[in-house]
Amino acid sequence: MVTEKYCFRGIKHYRLQMNILIVYMMTRRYPTVERRAKTSTAYHPLPSDPEWLDAILMECGETYHGDEMQFVEERDTCDKSVRKPVYELFNGKQWPLVVLEKYGLLFCCLPLLESSSSNKRPSLVELPGVSVGFDLLEQLAEFLGPQAAVLGTTSVKLRDLYNYLNIAAPFGSPIDSNPHTIKSVLQTKLPPWTLKQKQPAWKPFLYKGSPKLHFLIKEQIWAVQYDNKTTPDVWEIAGTIMCKAELEGLPDVSVIITVPDEGSPLDHIVVHPCVQSGDTEEPPLLAQSLSESLAAAAASNSAALKSRKLKFSPPLESFVLCQYMASSVPHLPIRGFYQMKGERVVKLLIQLKLSDKVKNQFEYCEVHIPFFNRGPIINADVSPTSAIVTPSTDKKAMIWNIGNKFPSKSLEMSMNATVYFGDQPPDQISSAVDAFCVGLNAYIEIRFKMADFTISGCNIDQRSVTAYPNVKPKLTTVREFCSTTFRIWNSHGDALMALPFSQATT
Repeated sequence: MVTEKYCFRGIKHYRLQMNILIVYMMTRRYPTVERRAKTSTAYHPLPSDPEWLDAILMECGETYHGDEMQFVEERDTCDKSVRKPVYELFNGKQWPLVVLEKYGLLFCCLPLLESSSSNKRPSLVELPGVSVGFDLLEQLAEFLGPQAAVLGTTSVKLRDLYNYLNIAAPFGSPIDSNPHTIKSVLQTKLPPWTLKQKQPAWKPFLYKGSPKLHFLIKEQIWAVQYDNKTTPDVWEIAGTIMCKAELEGLPDVSVIITVPDEGSPLDHIVVHPCVQSGDTEEPPLLAQSLSESLAAAAASNSAALKSRKLKFSPPLESFVLCQYMASSVPHLPIRGFYQMKGERVVKLLIQLKLSDKVKNQFEYCEVHIPFFNRGPIINADVSPTSAIVTPSTDKKAMIWNIGNKFPSKSLEMSMNATVYFGDQPPDQISSAVDAFCVGLNAYIEIRFKMADFTISGCNIDQRSVTAYPNVKPKLTTVREFCSTTFRIWNSHGDALMALPFSQATT
């Protein structure tokens, strides 16, 4: 979806010791959009830059007059509806103003609001320009990067900012705001136009060199174990396939994503817009349509769950080819058991067993044992079957470094410990770290990463990878499996859990 912009704003601000806000502002206005706006009955002329500056800073709670903590009735009243990141200025005459604060800057844009037959203000979800404008500001912030906070008014980066807007939105309508693409345009002298086929705007110059294709399959697991007969353990597997294509010309790439017979089917697949088709001969118009066609194919033919064929025209930069869920993985990679009792002197037992379905080789595997709302650890008697246990630097947790492997024969590890705590400081008593994790309500968290493995079995069929026109790229596929949130609650305490809707309402 394309939307025009009245103007773009970027405001630099930083504080001095005297609580003064130093500000400078760059502005980009589009006369073509201004002429369109004048045809609307709701048109209000744009104010001058200084007026804009004062109004934006005041509305966002920033000011360079030293009174930023002052209560302002029209801004701070509880009767005012707040819909960040969208603001209104000058008594609603300038709306919807989209504001993004990032890297010490305020990025603002005012989308063109087409006239409506109704006097009622439309909801934000009915205004695609708001979403497109926010995305443009995000991409623009990424173009400047974290160093934006130290840019000066004469910085070359600010000159590139104007060039960025000329390419991303030449007449006020965002075309391609991808910072990787635009940086390539700014840094590369384009060769004379000799291509017979039309070159897309998202690929402004072509790669020259030996053909290469890189795939990264990264699976992550969220899991919670309760050791409770009435509360089943829950887990979720999500995967991302990244692609980097270094291919000459404007090739089409086909690839088959496979899962072995004993693996877990992939579902809820979402693909990149460059994907033209998948498991179907009809190329969809939108990525969402392709995802729906993949789901329909899976529903009509269970064999389709074990393989996915995608055809795509890759951009130059690394991109997310697709994301998926593996909701029917039948087993956890690590089963655990955690028992903890006591207050000032705590006795705990941890037992872990690695599934024989997963690879017994880790890049790292650690068990973090946090102790919330207690004093610092003053001593600990620890007896692990193997590996090393050390207290954290803040004396609020213990870390069991399992290392790279479980014992090959048993695939089991355990640890007994007695931990002694000192007095809890009064300021920590009044401001609890985690209000729920008090007493026996506690958990341990396992953090691990495996290379060359996915628990679903997802992989790239290397024999299926083809590129048209016919080239034989050097293919590299990397797989990894890691934990994000992998917790085991103390079986002697209570645990946070989500009840099914039928139970929660009874």
